[in-house]
Amino acid sequence: MEFRDGDHVALKIGGRGLADRVIYCASSASRREGLLSLDRLERGEGILMEMPGSRRGKRGLVTSIHMLGMRFPIAAAWLDGNGRIVHSTVAKPWGPYYASPEPAWFVLEVHVDSIGDLEVGQVVTWEQGSMG
Repeated sequence: MEFRDGDHVALKIGGRGLADRVIYCASSASRREGLLSLDRLERGEGILMEMPGSRRGKRGLVTSIHMLGMRFPIAAAWLDGNGRIVHSTVAKPWGPYYASPEPAWFVLEVHVDSIGDLEVGQVVTWEQGSMG
């Protein structure tokens, strides 16, 4: 299934729900905005950012996220083209940037308490969801 910018998706790891109120970010505008406008992130919420074509499969700065202006920590995971977690970390407010040392196609940002679920090698799947 193909997803578009602004679609609502639900995420699973190994068949277990991870987050069910996630916004798919495919445009540079939505990736740039990210979670910056929020005061907090609730459990079950997040964003899944698709890297633009020229950055897919790259590592380091070109697939990095920044936390400048953020008001809360998040759990961040970089995924390969099959949804396998290749790197994860807790990203703290005002951290200049966080990057994956491994090639990534997607970056997932969810509630900080989910970091224990974001182990390297786990596969994240997503399906159409609702924000209800």
